[in-house]
Amino acid sequence: MLDFVSLHKLLDDMVIDQKTVHRNYREKISLAHQTLVDSAIQWKQLVEKIEKSRTSWLLADDLHEPFDRRYSVPLRPEQFTVVATDGSQIFPDRHELSACYLINIGTVVLHYGSGERPILMNQPRLFYTEEDTSREWNGRRVPVNAEWISALRGAFEIQELSLFAERFASDQRQVIGLTDGTLILWILEGKPIEFQKEILNCYFSSFEQLKSLRIPLFGYISHPTSADVVNVLRVALCPENPTNCDRCPYKNQQPELPCEPIAGVTDAMLFASILESGERSPTFKSQSEILKQYGDHTVYFCYLNVGAEIVRIELPKWIARDEALLQRVHAIAYDQAQKGQGYPVSLSEAHEQAIIRSNEREQFYRLLENLYVREGLEVNLSRKVLKKRNVSV
Repeated sequence: MLDFVSLHKLLDDMVIDQKTVHRNYREKISLAHQTLVDSAIQWKQLVEKIEKSRTSWLLADDLHEPFDRRYSVPLRPEQFTVVATDGSQIFPDRHELSACYLINIGTVVLHYGSGERPILMNQPRLFYTEEDTSREWNGRRVPVNAEWISALRGAFEIQELSLFAERFASDQRQVIGLTDGTLILWILEGKPIEFQKEILNCYFSSFEQLKSLRIPLFGYISHPTSADVVNVLRVALCPENPTNCDRCPYKNQQPELPCEPIAGVTDAMLFASILESGERSPTFKSQSEILKQYGDHTVYFCYLNVGAEIVRIELPKWIARDEALLQRVHAIAYDQAQKGQGYPVSLSEAHEQAIIRSNEREQFYRLLENLYVREGLEVNLSRKVLKKRNVSV
């Protein structure tokens, strides 16, 4: 039970400290904004500098236009269909009677301008075999963890999105797909090669199918914390040409490095000072290490002001380089956020379909326990679980 008397003092100290932090960040953002404006004037020279530089940070790539260019929201199609997916899971619990896990994929199909009824559904998938619950790694089998299951869930989300988008594709209907979160599978870094291939192949086969039908899809990231574009501006602030962070001559020579004044500023903070509601930034290419395996499906991104916040939109290269598809993404992403009062209504509904609440998790394990008893299987629960259930031990 929390001691709220003590907690109030701790929170009071934190809020006072945060006032100073916010004031400092306003100064950082102002400098980042001015650096962006200055860099946009001579952006080609900065691109040349970046190509020769070596940095410790992830930089936005494929800088093919001034960084401060803004694009107004295009007209929304009169008739279109949105397919959105989201997922949740019950992770393996060593205190329960089985090491199984559950992945639930929620799918929503919303038709606009046609009068058709929406589709709202979810599909649970249960994993319990040895091949499911453990993986070969460095010559031995190890239990799957939360990251492995999350990667598998993401693959199923994209797979379902592709299947439903294909189902409703036609010459008369514009279809678009969106999913919650990133398309960059950094979560696979460091995982076994075979597992990486399994997940990536699922993504790529879905991407290829959508590409053949010219159906755009994108990842929608609310409250993004990336700083790829800001890191480009840190190179602009560096007096060295080219920049080489490994041989920085300013280390230990002054209290703050030349690039440090805007460190900590995110791209969303920066573009909040530039973009009006409905406007998006130019597209940029991500340099995440895992994208070296993506080929033609490498991920680009842009920032969009949906009114309530600045969001990051991620999309495969073939969409970023197709002006018609890019405009469709821009228009419908903004429209969906307006319909959802700041967050895409289709993703909100997909989340509601996918979510597994705590009482449903308990019901899942109680159902499993009852089935074990019915079939005469031994029920062996840990003392921790029994205590949580208020069972006398």
